[in-house]
Amino acid sequence: MNSHHPAIDRSADILLSDPWLVTPAFVYDERVMAAKLRAAATIREATGCRVLYAMKPFSIVPALRMMAPGLDGLAASSLFEATLARDVLGARGSVHVTTPGFRPDEIRALDGLCDYLAFNSLSQWRRFGGQLSGRGRGGLRVNPQLSLVKDDRYNPCRRASKLGVPIDDLADLARRDPASLNGLGGLHFHTNADSESFDPWLATVERIDERLGAVLSRVDWVNLGGGYLFDRPPDLAPLAHAVGLLRSRYGVTVFIEPGAGFVREAGRIVASVIDRFTSDGRQIAVLDTTVGHMPEVFEYQFEPEILGEAEEAEHTYTLAGCSCLAGDVFGEYSFREPLDIGSRVVFTEAGAYTTVKSHMFNGINLPTIYALTASGSLERKRAYTYRDFLSRCGG
Repeated sequence: MNSHHPAIDRSADILLSDPWLVTPAFVYDERVMAAKLRAAATIREATGCRVLYAMKPFSIVPALRMMAPGLDGLAASSLFEATLARDVLGARGSVHVTTPGFRPDEIRALDGLCDYLAFNSLSQWRRFGGQLSGRGRGGLRVNPQLSLVKDDRYNPCRRASKLGVPIDDLADLARRDPASLNGLGGLHFHTNADSESFDPWLATVERIDERLGAVLSRVDWVNLGGGYLFDRPPDLAPLAHAVGLLRSRYGVTVFIEPGAGFVREAGRIVASVIDRFTSDGRQIAVLDTTVGHMPEVFEYQFEPEILGEAEEAEHTYTLAGCSCLAGDVFGEYSFREPLDIGSRVVFTEAGAYTTVKSHMFNGINLPTIYALTASGSLERKRAYTYRDFLSRCGG
């Protein structure tokens, strides 16, 4: 059962000092999500595309239910995500799924849950495409072989990518053996990560149009993927041009599926200082959270943003997590006021790839989940207990 605590509309004060909030905590702001949904509606109206939310960065159920009425559907990457998507959407909205690893024993279930299934390879298309007889329409994920992301850890079009059929291979197959693509319903592309411009979307569509016209002329839908911070670009014209080209030339329904763009700015992780000491001349502040709650800090070695940090301020600390992992360190931060035991630290822009990746290494509990509601009140959604840890251990 949810618990509810009224609070004034000063989120920083709530996160830093409200005694009702128990740390470590993950807090998502429904007001930020509502603003993202309004931005998505503007994009839909201006371009004629349909807007999905890609569930992989954040899938807290009450938040998904809040978002669903403002979306055309949800995009999943597994059977569990697809099952949750259909549970959240019910009969309205469409469920899309693509994954590098479709399992033979899950195809029937996915076919019953999903409206669009994009197979990741020609091998998968040959094996599974003919098995769809439910609600699912089969398609292919295609690698446009257009590298727009410099860091290969995030680049879906890196050399020897596992993600999608190389565009040259599909174009060659369409020339040599067009009958092998009979029944193909659509194409799925994803080429970017955290782009603040829609220009790459247009570049991708122009490449697809140039190389895959014969394939586009026989499909019903195209999913342009995500990887865009969609409320920041000052100009919607590139996306409108891209969608317009596909709709006017090929008559397809066009989808986009932002993920992190919907949720990153909406999330906070709130921690408390539980110890402070000096090591080799540096002040260490140990928090009651861990990089296990923000795994991408360790995976990609970046320092997350913190509310109230100030460069070259007087009080500097190495912020460390409370697990026994030596590398459980968030980074070095400076503050105008000293941190004491009990002081709170708020990690901002933590909505994406935190709760979905967090784990209980060392038996450290997961953050309690709260929502900041539209009225500015704090509502507890989920608190974890030893029983959750026990179940993960097979108990």
